[in-house]
Amino acid sequence: MPGYIRKFNIIVIIVVLASLAFVLAVPRSTQAYRLFEKVNGKEYISSSELAGIEPSVIQDAREQSEKLYGKSTSSADDYFYQLIGIYRHCLDIDTLIVFNAGGFGWDSVSDAQGWITVMEGIEQFLTDCGENILVVDFERTRSSIEGVLSEAMAFWGAFPNKAGELANRISFLTRNLPGLKVLLSGESNGATIVEETFRLLHDNPRVFSLQTGPTVVQKSMKHERSLVLRHNGKIADSFSQGDVFTILRSNLEAMVGIYQDNPGDILFYIGAPGHYYTWEYDCLRQNITNFLSRHFG
Repeated sequence: MPGYIRKFNIIVIIVVLASLAFVLAVPRSTQAYRLFEKVNGKEYISSSELAGIEPSVIQDAREQSEKLYGKSTSSADDYFYQLIGIYRHCLDIDTLIVFNAGGFGWDSVSDAQGWITVMEGIEQFLTDCGENILVVDFERTRSSIEGVLSEAMAFWGAFPNKAGELANRISFLTRNLPGLKVLLSGESNGATIVEETFRLLHDNPRVFSLQTGPTVVQKSMKHERSLVLRHNGKIADSFSQGDVFTILRSNLEAMVGIYQDNPGDILFYIGAPGHYYTWEYDCLRQNITNFLSRHFG
């Protein structure tokens, strides 16, 4: 392992350990995570209307809710109604696309510069293939200090229930909707959640993974139904490749008014050339459309 990557890992370990020590002193949230529809991101997907739902589906949703959040808890009830809600949304859907944002995990794909064009390109391609699609955002973190710290630990796989709960949702849907396919998508550290979720579901032939710019420490599973990109189609992703020298140089140059030709950033302010993915880049677009053609075309 190159020396600069080893130093980077040591720094991150120290940060994560400090975060872990702090978060242990913070009351743990037992709230269910949430799915938001891309075109209506104000209210998370949920439904208390059970009329017309098969009793077996209701029973399955109740069992999954109690398994994750216990019996007779508000979180279990919330999760139950969320499962019923997403089930209803997917009744006439061929492909469900679940997006996992970078940053701290509470943003929508609509707010993701660059990636919104990627999503729109994917939507157009699948629509042209005759697919009825639904795009949702997985809100894996609430906007709070505790949420930030949980995401810091998730960076190193220390918060597995995020991927575990998402996998539970997807299993519920594909079990009860035999024709549904699911494309898990994510950028940056959101790709970590996608990777962990796909590992849990890789035996399910109707689940697919698309990741861009995963963290340098992420070990990606090689699988025909998973596309992992560490190059944006124009230049290598300095963050994903662990190119600390390029990251440091770009930020030092920015401090004196010299800006990189290739955009990209992490945590909103830290420059990371190449950590920017857009449908406008020909090679990126071709890689993704080839992947979609193999599995959805």
